[in-house]
Amino acid sequence: MVAAELAKTLGAVLGVLVTIIVSRKFLSILAKAIEGELSGETIFQLLGLKVLTATAQLLPASLFMASLTVLGRMYRDQEMSVLASSGVGLSRIYRAMCWMVVPVTVVAAVLALQVMPWSERQAQALMEKDEQSADVRGIKPGRFNEFSQGDVVLYAERLSDDNSMHKIFVQSRQRDKTGVVAADSGNLKRNELGEYFVVLRNGRRYQGVPGRADFIISEFDEYAVRIDGPEAETASLKREASDSLMLWYSHTPRELAELQKRLAVPLGVLFLSFLAVPLSKIAPRSGVYGNVFTAFLIYVVYENSQKITQGLLMTEKIPLWLSYSGVYAFLLVLTAALFIRNLGIKWIVQIAREKVGL
Repeated sequence: MVAAELAKTLGAVLGVLVTIIVSRKFLSILAKAIEGELSGETIFQLLGLKVLTATAQLLPASLFMASLTVLGRMYRDQEMSVLASSGVGLSRIYRAMCWMVVPVTVVAAVLALQVMPWSERQAQALMEKDEQSADVRGIKPGRFNEFSQGDVVLYAERLSDDNSMHKIFVQSRQRDKTGVVAADSGNLKRNELGEYFVVLRNGRRYQGVPGRADFIISEFDEYAVRIDGPEAETASLKREASDSLMLWYSHTPRELAELQKRLAVPLGVLFLSFLAVPLSKIAPRSGVYGNVFTAFLIYVVYENSQKITQGLLMTEKIPLWLSYSGVYAFLLVLTAALFIRNLGIKWIVQIAREKVGL
């Protein structure tokens, strides 16, 4: 019964949270598409990949909230009192929850350690492919387009279906020298170093100040002007796309911190679910929301502690074992403290002495 209720509540909570988070990410992706940085097909592929990533990241919070909701309702409706009077203790509650928590933990581990980096690699590959094939979408035909912080101004009368530009005018400025190029056609290219060039064909180049003796007019078959293209992938993005085993074998602080962030997903599912059992105990007339506010504060502290320990590990200010275990030791201590508050220290000592299951 408990596992079935958890499954239904988890599905509802996770669906709502994923929809909210992915909607926000979709707005940023849509903004890039409007600016011409992404194609329509890439938008929906990226959206699907973001759904996978968001699902993995939100599993701990979703199961924590679902556990509090289900168990809190059982306390509020006196179902827990009925179960306790029938001889059902906390150990039975935990065993019932494990039918749901253990499979979700396994799924969370697969999503965090395998699917998330795969999704990030696919997203980066899509972005790179889209940049290589459609960079001219940033160039509006019939308008002056600025690049390189205004040092390069490009005008193309029209664009063809194969992304070639026609009737091109380019003004480039280097230090105190200004050059003007007019060409019949051209296109955008990217070299091995990630630098972008406008390759012009069949045109003329004018350099200098009109009226002066050093004014130069030259004709060319092919001429290239460098412009600043999209920024290269940052090191953090590359770490997010790295295989989990490679992160572990790297033995470098930043890679190990990235691995810690991934392991936090299945471990968060497990430890937060254990915490939800004593935290969900409420008085019958305590209100509809029970300990939701307390749970929210605990989760905020947990999330921020994760980020702080990851940052300290990256700067080598704390050892690896403390970074990986410190937050979960805190959750275990907090769980034990809540059991002591709910049951009383004398009752717990008596149970330990008599070796009676909770």
